Amino acid sequence: MPIHNLGYREWEGTRESGASRWTVVAGVGIRRAWQSAWLRRIAFVVWAPPLAYGVLIFVFEQVLTNNIQGSGRGMQALVDLLLPAEMAPVAQTTLAGLDGVDREQMLAAARPLLWKAVMLQLQRSQTIGMVIVVGLLVPSMISQDVRSRAFLLYFSRPLTRIQYICGKCATVMCFLLLTCTLPQLLLYIFGVLLSPDISVVAETWDLPLRTLAASATIIVPTTLLALTLSSLTVETRFASFGWFAIWIFGMAAFAVMRNVNGEASELVLRLSFLFLLFSDLSVAIFDVPSLSPHAETQFAFVVALSLICFAVIYRKVSAPLRA
Repeated sequence: MPIHNLGYREWEGTRESGASRWTVVAGVGIRRAWQSAWLRRIAFVVWAPPLAYGVLIFVFEQVLTNNIQGSGRGMQALVDLLLPAEMAPVAQTTLAGLDGVDREQMLAAARPLLWKAVMLQLQRSQTIGMVIVVGLLVPSMISQDVRSRAFLLYFSRPLTRIQYICGKCATVMCFLLLTCTLPQLLLYIFGVLLSPDISVVAETWDLPLRTLAASATIIVPTTLLALTLSSLTVETRFASFGWFAIWIFGMAAFAVMRNVNGEASELVLRLSFLFLLFSDLSVAIFDVPSLSPHAETQFAFVVALSLICFAVIYRKVSAPLRA
């Protein structure tokens, strides 16, 4: 009797492209991660700040459009509160002498800076949530596959190493887009809806595009770095410790050595403290001049870090196949 008569049947389902195999890894990872109650709580909490910042935009727009007396001094105080200290001279230059000017001049001068200040401050607060989300989600993603030898199951299918890595990266990026990028886009939409007229879109249309660019600059290296730590050990707790240690020790080093003189020392500190590094890059992408002249060097560092992390992940994923 022929073998096919014993149980083999021709596939009758819909065949999909081999290029979409990584989506299976991503889909399984997303469903498993969403089962974490702590991850769901954090995802809920990070959506609250856009509502508060939307109220600030509403107040700004009312002050600007109604040309309230003393609005220049009031906006200066609010921008000083929102913008990082190193960008204070920019706000002072832009908002100086707004009292008494007509409505069109006030809108043209103050609105872009005010909206950028709010978007940047929201992005800084979302970065803290991003660190927690990644610390809960990523450390076990590759380390558990190494410990349980799940690679034998993954690569017994027609799945390449690049597709495996893309699936893992897509899982992380999905949650980071949900908790970091979408709240910022929601803030922009919320701000437009609360504005007195639709003319605000003509002056702030580029902010969603800048938000996407800034988010990509943060999400891609963050994802690769976290997955690298996960691939370097079979113990999830070691990967978690390494992830949080990078952020905490970087902050401690910056706090201790920030008064060291020298441009080289300042650059090293801004590269070693990831929170400040991503903040500087966001400031550059949002086109807010600052006192830090290292944006090009910092961007090159992020690109190099991403490439190195990808190379390490690829090598570690390939190791079981070479054994």
